Formats: sequence, structure tokens, C-alpha cells
Amino acid sequence: MFHTIEIPLHERAVLVRAGKPERALGPGRYTFFARRQVIRWSTDAVTFTAQPAVLAALPHDWYETVHLGANQYGLVYRDERPIAFLRPGVHRVWKAEGVALRVFADTDPLPVLTDELRAAIPAAELLDVTLELNQRAVLVRDGKPERVITPGHLAFWGKYNKLALWNLDDLVFLAQPDVLAMLPATWFDTITLGDDERAVVYRDGKPLRFLRPGTYRVWTIHPSVVVTRFTVTGAAPELTDELRAMIPATEIVEASVRQFEKGLKYVQGRFEGILEPGRYVFWNHMNARVVVQLIDTRIQQLKVEGQELMTRDKVTLRLTLTAEYAPTDGPTTVHAVADVKEALYLAVQLAAREFVAGATLDELLEGRDTLTRYLEAQVAPRAEVFGVRVHRVGVKDVILPGEMKTLLNKVIEAEKAAAANVIMRREDAAATRNMANTAKVIAENPVLMRLKELETMKEIAEKIGELKLVMGGDGLIKHLMQPMGGQA
Repeated sequence: MFHTIEIPLHERAVLVRAGKPERALGPGRYTFFARRQVIRWSTDAVTFTAQPAVLAALPHDWYETVHLGANQYGLVYRDERPIAFLRPGVHRVWKAEGVALRVFADTDPLPVLTDELRAAIPAAELLDVTLELNQRAVLVRDGKPERVITPGHLAFWGKYNKLALWNLDDLVFLAQPDVLAMLPATWFDTITLGDDERAVVYRDGKPLRFLRPGTYRVWTIHPSVVVTRFTVTGAAPELTDELRAMIPATEIVEASVRQFEKGLKYVQGRFEGILEPGRYVFWNHMNARVVVQLIDTRIQQLKVEGQELMTRDKVTLRLTLTAEYAPTDGPTTVHAVADVKEALYLAVQLAAREFVAGATLDELLEGRDTLTRYLEAQVAPRAEVFGVRVHRVGVKDVILPGEMKTLLNKVIEAEKAAAANVIMRREDAAATRNMANTAKVIAENPVLMRLKELETMKEIAEKIGELKLVMGGDGLIKHLMQPMGGQA
């Protein structure tokens, strides 16, 4: 039985008989007496693989054998368009019209990277990068730095290529020594800071990075980049809002002392001096930890409430005392006592107890000024030891028990009643003396008696509707004695 085999123009084949390659078949129609096994290849695939025995049956002018070394790559073009990528190794490429092979070393520049070429080369075999204006890079091939890369679009062969990439906006960068050696010296400055040094990196006049002790590489490609060094044993820089936000809070101490305050400066726990009102900035580092404590120098009030005390005559009462004071010696105020307010409270309390215990209730109530003077005399010297000046100490309230209040009210009521009785008697005696003196004057001056009569009649006339006047003292008295409205 006959068997026909047809080979298209874009195919090649090998006839296999009894498991052995017998002959190569080019494009055409073939008829065989019996069915044969045929191995086919499409030349559109450009490259092909075959067993050695099969390969031996192919004419050598049908294909080309290409050997690519470890650092070589191949591109197969058809009609000047890339269609296949060849890795290092042995490849067999069909010879056809318009098909061409180009071999590249991995260090050779890539051809123009078109979309077709990018599609032909596997992504793992291509390093395709675009650097912006603010970027720099070093190409590292097989773990070794090879070249510096500047802004632009670049592509490189090889799956083991990497980029050491930096952003110039970071200003400070890190790099391995062999990579650093590739960078132009004009691109960066190396800054080494000692333990007592700090630095600020400015660009366009704005602080952007703060540097502690150590070695740094700073990009200087931008012409406005400036590095300013500071010594922590010297004066701190004037803090702008930008500089304050950039310097870590642990590196600097800023204090504002208001008009009514004093500042106490401590370095490593030791008092160094008093800060007058103003704004201060100090470096804060391991060998000089700075702390500023503020003291309020305004007059402050202290209230000693509800002190239950017993007088010398065994009367229990409650006192509320007040004191006004102001710190005058800041260091003493802080160093002499842990809590100046508590210390002053105790001094006022003890002085009040001592005075009340030695006075009777009457003496205490009558001599509140005495108590005030005593408290001031006792508390003021004690307060000076604390660095505090006492302006005034006084008694705000004296609260007696209910029974004692009742007794005192009765005593006061009795005293006031007796005083009122004395006043009334004194007034009666004075009135009697006035009447006797008046009678004596009238007796000595009869005309005064007549004037008195007329004044009396005037007053009476204002109160009655009709008045009958009879000359003579006896007749006047008679008519006055008659009832109102009677006849003469």
C-alpha cells in the first residue's frame, strides 16, 4: 500500500525507517510503498533541536550551528526584525532568506531597544532602566561594579546585572568601598565628625539633614549643597522652625524663660547658673546633659485650712490661715527643700499652734493682730532659709464650737444690755440738768418766759382749728387747761 507525504515550503523533515533516520525531506510531495515515520520542523521557529543521528541526516547547508560562550548572547533577525534570543550554549539556526544571526558580548551595548526587541528578549535577561535627573547609579555585573550610570534610559544584557541606585534628594548615601571607588570624586564629599561635633546639611539655604558623629558621604552635585559643622562645646545655632523640626529633640535643649520666671541650668546634674528672662538654646550630648528648671517668682498664696487648736484655757477652735510668698533665691528654693510650699505650710502650722497654746480665747479674739505679727516674726526667718520671702501672714477665719458660740453670744448680749442701761441713765441725768439750767435762766429773764409762751402757742396753733388768747399768765393757763372746742 502506498503512502504519500507532503512537506510545505516552511518545513523540513527526516524520514525514519525501522527506527533509524534514513533521509532528509525538503519541501515537496513524496510517495512510499509503506507508511514511514517522519520527524518535522518548522523553519518559522528559526532554531531547532534534534538527536545526533537525526541531525546527521540533515544537509549542512540547511542550518547553521552557533556556539555562544558564557558571556555571549545571540539575536536572530528575520527581515531585520528580531524574532529570537539565544542564551549561552549551542544553537542550530535554519538558514533561510532574510534570516540573520548577530552575536553580542554581555559588555556590548544593546541595539536600539524597540518594542519588538524588548518582546524578544526575556525579562530576566534584560536590565532596562531609566534614571531621573535626581538619580545616580552604578551597574553591578556578576557582583562586580562595572560602570557609573547617569540620568537617561539604558539597557544591559545579562540576568545577573543589578543597579546600586541612589536618590540625590537624600543628600547622604551609603556605598560599598568598591562601588564608591567607581563614583567621580566631584559628585560627593566625605564628612567625618568627632564625638564633640555635629553637622547640618543645607540645600538652597534650607536645613535638610542632621549628622551625628561618624563618617558620611554627602552628594554635592547640586551646587547649593552646603555642610555646616558645629561643636557641641560651643554655642548652639539659632533655631528656625525648619531647623527645630529637623534636629532630634535629644540633641538640643531649648528653654524660654518668661518675665516672671528664673531659669536654673544644670549640666550633668550640677547647677551651672541662673537664666534671666529670654530664650536659650543648648547642645545636649552624652558628656553634657542639660536640664533647665523654671522657677515662678510671682507672689503666690498658701492656705492653711482647718487647723484644730486648743487655747490655754482649754477651748478648742479651728483656724484658717493664709500666707503670701515669693521665691527670691531660685537655687536655694530648689536645693534647700524638696517642696517649698509644703515646708512653708509646716512652718505656718507650727507657729500658729505655738501661739494659740499660750493664749486664752479672749486674748486670741481680742489680739488677732498680735497673732499675725507673731506668725510673720516666726515664719519669715524660716522662709528665708528656703530662699523665699514672706510678704504677709494672716488669720482668715476663727471657727468656734457651737456651744462656745452660744455662750459668747450671751456674754456679748449682756455686755451690750449693761452698756445700753448706762447710756440711758447718763442721758436722763443730762436731760434733768438741762431742764434745771433752763428754769434758772427763765427765772432770771421774764422776757424769755414770754418768748417761750409765744413759741408754744405757735406750735399749738399749727395743731388746732381755733385759739383764744387771754392776756395774763393766769388766764392763759386757765384756757389751756380747758378741753378743746370749749367757750371762754
